[in-house]
Amino acid sequence: MRSNRITTIATLACLALPLQGLTDDSDSPAAATVNGEAITISERDVQAQQFQARGQNATEEQVTEELISLEVMRQEAIKRGLDVKPATVAEMKIMRSRVLANALLTDFTESLDMSDEALKAEYEKQVAMAEAKEFMASHILLEDEAKALEVIAELDGGADFAEAAKKYSTGPSGPNGGDLGWFDAGTMVPEFSEAVATMEAGKYSTAPVKTQFGYHIIKLVDTRSKEPQPFESVKDQIRNMVMSTKVQEFIEGLRGEAEIEMK
Repeated sequence: MRSNRITTIATLACLALPLQGLTDDSDSPAAATVNGEAITISERDVQAQQFQARGQNATEEQVTEELISLEVMRQEAIKRGLDVKPATVAEMKIMRSRVLANALLTDFTESLDMSDEALKAEYEKQVAMAEAKEFMASHILLEDEAKALEVIAELDGGADFAEAAKKYSTGPSGPNGGDLGWFDAGTMVPEFSEAVATMEAGKYSTAPVKTQFGYHIIKLVDTRSKEPQPFESVKDQIRNMVMSTKVQEFIEGLRGEAEIEMK
Protein backbone atom coordinates (compact mmCIF):
# COMPACT_ATOMS: atom_id res chain seq x y z
CA MET A 1 0.00 0.00 0.00
CA ARG A 2 1.31 3.43 -0.92
CA SER A 3 2.40 5.62 1.98
CA ASN A 4 0.18 8.61 2.74
CA ARG A 5 3.11 10.92 3.50
CA ILE A 6 3.54 14.23 1.71
CA THR A 7 6.47 13.40 -0.55
CA THR A 8 7.54 16.89 -1.57
CA ILE A 9 6.49 20.52 -1.77
CA ALA A 10 3.99 19.62 -4.42
CA THR A 11 4.00 17.69 -7.61
CA LEU A 12 1.83 19.33 -10.19
CA ALA A 13 1.77 22.69 -8.42
CA CYS A 14 5.54 22.93 -8.78
CA LEU A 15 5.39 22.02 -12.43
CA ALA A 16 3.25 25.04 -13.23
CA LEU A 17 5.95 27.58 -12.39
CA PRO A 18 8.51 28.80 -14.94
CA LEU A 19 12.06 28.46 -13.70
CA GLN A 20 14.59 30.23 -15.90
CA GLY A 21 17.34 32.32 -14.33
CA LEU A 22 18.27 29.90 -11.54
CA THR A 23 21.97 29.80 -12.45
CA ASP A 24 24.57 32.40 -11.47
CA ASP A 25 23.39 35.70 -12.95
CA SER A 26 26.41 37.78 -11.95
CA ASP A 27 27.06 38.57 -15.63
CA SER A 28 23.51 39.78 -16.15
CA PRO A 29 23.20 43.57 -16.60
CA ALA A 30 21.72 45.54 -13.73
CA ALA A 31 18.16 46.79 -13.94
CA ALA A 32 18.71 48.90 -10.80
CA THR A 33 20.99 49.18 -7.78
CA VAL A 34 20.14 49.64 -4.11
CA ASN A 35 23.00 50.91 -1.91
CA GLY A 36 25.39 49.47 -4.48
CA GLU A 37 23.67 46.06 -4.63
CA ALA A 38 22.58 45.17 -8.16
CA ILE A 39 19.12 43.98 -9.11
CA THR A 40 19.79 42.15 -12.35
CA ILE A 41 17.70 41.83 -15.46
CA SER A 42 17.68 38.06 -14.88
CA GLU A 43 16.10 38.61 -11.48
CA ARG A 44 13.56 40.94 -13.03
CA ASP A 45 12.71 38.33 -15.66
CA VAL A 46 12.17 35.63 -13.04
CA GLN A 47 9.98 37.96 -10.98
CA ALA A 48 7.96 38.85 -14.08
CA GLN A 49 7.40 35.14 -14.75
CA GLN A 50 6.13 34.68 -11.21
CA PHE A 51 3.68 37.53 -11.74
CA GLN A 52 2.46 35.84 -14.92
CA ALA A 53 2.13 32.48 -13.16
CA ARG A 54 -0.25 34.18 -10.71
CA GLY A 55 -2.24 35.64 -13.60
CA GLN A 56 -0.97 39.19 -12.97
CA ASN A 57 0.28 41.54 -15.67
CA ALA A 58 3.05 43.98 -14.77
CA THR A 59 5.32 46.31 -16.73
CA GLU A 60 9.11 46.03 -16.44
CA GLU A 61 9.07 49.19 -14.34
CA GLN A 62 6.49 47.74 -11.94
CA VAL A 63 8.47 44.53 -11.58
CA THR A 64 11.68 46.49 -10.93
CA GLU A 65 9.91 48.62 -8.32
CA GLU A 66 8.74 45.44 -6.60
CA LEU A 67 12.30 44.12 -6.50
CA ILE A 68 13.64 47.43 -5.17
CA SER A 69 11.16 47.27 -2.30
CA LEU A 70 12.21 43.71 -1.56
CA GLU A 71 15.90 44.66 -1.68
CA VAL A 72 15.64 47.62 0.69
CA MET A 73 13.74 45.43 3.14
CA ARG A 74 16.28 42.61 2.75
CA GLN A 75 19.13 44.98 3.54
CA GLU A 76 17.32 46.40 6.55
CA ALA A 77 16.57 42.90 7.85
CA ILE A 78 20.27 42.05 7.66
CA LYS A 79 21.18 45.27 9.51
CA ARG A 80 18.86 44.19 12.31
CA GLY A 81 20.39 40.71 12.43
CA LEU A 82 17.21 38.99 11.39
CA ASP A 83 19.05 36.88 8.83
CA VAL A 84 20.79 34.88 11.57
CA LYS A 85 17.74 34.17 13.71
CA PRO A 86 17.16 30.37 13.79
CA ALA A 87 13.61 30.62 12.48
CA THR A 88 14.69 32.86 9.60
CA VAL A 89 17.63 30.61 8.71
CA ALA A 90 15.34 27.58 8.71
CA GLU A 91 12.76 29.33 6.52
CA MET A 92 15.39 30.47 4.02
CA LYS A 93 16.75 26.92 3.82
CA ILE A 94 13.27 25.57 3.13
CA MET A 95 12.63 28.24 0.49
CA ARG A 96 15.93 27.41 -1.23
CA SER A 97 15.00 23.73 -1.16
CA ARG A 98 11.61 24.54 -2.71
CA VAL A 99 13.19 26.50 -5.56
CA LEU A 100 15.75 23.79 -6.29
CA ALA A 101 13.15 21.03 -6.06
CA ASN A 102 10.94 23.00 -8.42
CA ALA A 103 13.85 23.36 -10.84
CA LEU A 104 14.55 19.62 -10.61
CA LEU A 105 10.94 18.68 -11.35
CA THR A 106 10.82 21.08 -14.28
CA ASP A 107 14.02 19.58 -15.66
CA PHE A 108 12.64 16.07 -15.16
CA THR A 109 9.26 16.70 -16.77
CA GLU A 110 10.85 18.34 -19.80
CA SER A 111 12.49 14.98 -20.52
CA LEU A 112 9.20 13.06 -20.49
CA ASP A 113 7.61 11.87 -23.72
CA MET A 114 4.28 13.71 -23.84
CA SER A 115 3.69 13.21 -27.57
CA ASP A 116 0.22 12.31 -28.81
CA GLU A 117 1.52 8.84 -29.62
CA ALA A 118 2.68 8.25 -26.06
CA LEU A 119 -0.49 9.68 -24.54
CA LYS A 120 -2.70 7.64 -26.87
CA ALA A 121 -0.87 4.47 -25.82
CA GLU A 122 -1.66 5.29 -22.19
CA TYR A 123 -5.26 6.08 -23.16
CA GLU A 124 -5.66 2.68 -24.81
CA LYS A 125 -4.17 1.03 -21.74
CA GLN A 126 -6.62 2.78 -19.44
CA VAL A 127 -9.58 1.93 -21.68
CA ALA A 128 -8.56 -1.75 -21.70
CA MET A 129 -8.26 -1.78 -17.90
CA ALA A 130 -11.51 0.05 -17.22
CA GLU A 131 -14.01 -2.53 -18.49
CA ALA A 132 -16.64 0.13 -17.82
CA LYS A 133 -20.28 -0.86 -17.85
CA GLU A 134 -23.60 0.92 -17.90
CA PHE A 135 -26.74 -0.42 -16.31
CA MET A 136 -30.45 -0.10 -17.04
CA ALA A 137 -32.50 -0.61 -13.91
CA SER A 138 -35.71 0.19 -12.09
CA HIS A 139 -36.24 0.50 -8.37
CA ILE A 140 -38.86 0.82 -5.70
CA LEU A 141 -37.85 3.18 -2.90
CA LEU A 142 -39.41 2.72 0.53
CA GLU A 143 -38.94 4.47 3.86
CA ASP A 144 -38.58 1.40 6.09
CA GLU A 145 -37.24 -2.11 5.77
CA ALA A 146 -40.42 -3.82 6.93
CA LYS A 147 -42.45 -2.30 4.10
CA ALA A 148 -39.71 -3.18 1.61
CA LEU A 149 -39.87 -6.82 2.73
CA GLU A 150 -43.67 -6.79 2.26
CA VAL A 151 -43.28 -5.50 -1.30
CA ILE A 152 -40.63 -8.13 -2.09
CA ALA A 153 -43.09 -10.77 -0.87
CA GLU A 154 -45.70 -9.38 -3.29
CA LEU A 155 -43.17 -9.53 -6.14
CA ASP A 156 -42.30 -13.11 -5.20
CA GLY A 157 -46.01 -13.82 -5.43
CA GLY A 158 -46.13 -12.61 -9.01
CA ALA A 159 -46.85 -8.88 -8.69
CA ASP A 160 -45.65 -6.72 -11.59
CA PHE A 161 -42.55 -4.71 -10.69
CA ALA A 162 -43.54 -1.54 -12.57
CA GLU A 163 -47.04 -1.54 -11.06
CA ALA A 164 -45.60 -2.09 -7.58
CA ALA A 165 -43.25 0.89 -8.12
CA LYS A 166 -46.18 3.09 -9.14
CA LYS A 167 -48.12 1.97 -6.08
CA TYR A 168 -45.45 1.97 -3.39
CA SER A 169 -42.30 3.85 -4.40
CA THR A 170 -41.59 7.15 -2.67
CA GLY A 171 -38.92 8.11 -5.21
CA PRO A 172 -39.44 10.48 -8.16
CA SER A 173 -39.23 7.57 -10.62
CA GLY A 174 -42.24 5.83 -9.01
CA PRO A 175 -44.87 7.19 -11.42
CA ASN A 176 -42.76 5.85 -14.30
CA GLY A 177 -42.67 2.36 -12.88
CA GLY A 178 -39.36 3.01 -11.13
CA ASP A 179 -37.48 3.30 -14.43
CA LEU A 180 -34.01 4.85 -13.96
CA GLY A 181 -32.84 4.48 -17.56
CA TRP A 182 -29.17 3.89 -18.36
CA PHE A 183 -26.53 4.97 -15.84
CA ASP A 184 -22.98 4.13 -14.84
CA ALA A 185 -21.90 3.12 -11.37
CA GLY A 186 -20.34 6.49 -10.58
CA THR A 187 -23.67 8.30 -10.79
CA MET A 188 -25.29 6.28 -7.99
CA VAL A 189 -24.51 6.01 -4.29
CA PRO A 190 -22.02 3.18 -3.60
CA GLU A 191 -24.50 0.78 -1.97
CA PHE A 192 -26.83 1.00 -4.96
CA SER A 193 -24.01 0.60 -7.51
CA GLU A 194 -22.50 -2.38 -5.68
CA ALA A 195 -25.85 -4.14 -5.57
CA VAL A 196 -26.54 -3.60 -9.28
CA ALA A 197 -23.07 -4.83 -10.25
CA THR A 198 -23.74 -8.25 -8.69
CA MET A 199 -27.23 -8.75 -10.15
CA GLU A 200 -28.41 -10.79 -13.10
CA ALA A 201 -30.41 -9.06 -15.83
CA GLY A 202 -34.15 -9.58 -15.40
CA LYS A 203 -33.88 -10.26 -11.66
CA TYR A 204 -34.75 -8.05 -8.69
CA SER A 205 -33.02 -7.82 -5.32
CA THR A 206 -34.29 -10.42 -2.86
CA ALA A 207 -33.33 -8.24 0.12
CA PRO A 208 -33.77 -4.46 0.52
CA VAL A 209 -30.71 -2.35 -0.33
CA LYS A 210 -30.24 0.34 2.29
CA THR A 211 -28.85 3.75 1.25
CA GLN A 212 -29.04 7.27 2.63
CA PHE A 213 -32.36 7.66 0.78
CA GLY A 214 -34.14 4.66 2.25
CA TYR A 215 -34.62 1.01 1.27
CA HIS A 216 -34.47 0.03 -2.40
CA ILE A 217 -35.82 -2.95 -4.26
CA ILE A 218 -33.78 -2.97 -7.47
CA LYS A 219 -34.53 -4.68 -10.75
CA LEU A 220 -31.69 -4.93 -13.24
CA VAL A 221 -33.06 -4.70 -16.78
CA ASP A 222 -29.86 -4.86 -18.84
CA THR A 223 -26.12 -4.07 -18.96
CA ARG A 224 -23.84 -2.88 -21.74
CA SER A 225 -20.25 -1.85 -22.21
CA LYS A 226 -19.74 1.85 -21.72
CA GLU A 227 -18.27 3.69 -24.68
CA PRO A 228 -15.03 5.40 -23.65
CA GLN A 229 -14.68 9.14 -24.10
CA PRO A 230 -12.81 10.13 -27.29
CA PHE A 231 -9.05 10.50 -26.88
CA GLU A 232 -9.06 14.19 -27.80
CA SER A 233 -11.58 15.03 -25.09
CA VAL A 234 -9.48 13.43 -22.33
CA LYS A 235 -5.98 14.03 -23.68
CA ASP A 236 -5.21 16.77 -21.14
CA GLN A 237 -6.41 14.57 -18.28
CA ILE A 238 -4.23 11.72 -19.53
CA ARG A 239 -1.23 14.07 -19.77
CA ASN A 240 -1.74 15.29 -16.20
CA MET A 241 -2.19 11.74 -14.93
CA VAL A 242 0.96 10.48 -16.67
CA MET A 243 3.00 13.45 -15.49
CA SER A 244 1.77 13.12 -11.91
CA THR A 245 2.54 9.39 -11.88
CA LYS A 246 6.02 9.84 -13.37
CA VAL A 247 6.85 12.63 -10.91
CA GLN A 248 5.68 10.51 -7.98
CA GLU A 249 7.78 7.57 -9.18
CA PHE A 250 10.79 9.87 -9.67
CA ILE A 251 10.52 11.23 -6.13
CA GLU A 252 10.02 7.76 -4.66
CA GLY A 253 13.11 6.63 -6.56
CA LEU A 254 15.19 9.44 -5.08
CA ARG A 255 13.94 8.62 -1.60
CA GLY A 256 14.76 4.96 -2.16
CA GLU A 257 18.36 5.80 -3.08
CA ALA A 258 18.85 8.19 -0.15
CA GLU A 259 20.05 7.29 3.34
CA ILE A 260 17.15 8.57 5.44
CA GLU A 261 17.14 8.45 9.22
CA MET A 262 14.15 9.80 11.10
CA LYS A 263 15.06 11.49 14.40
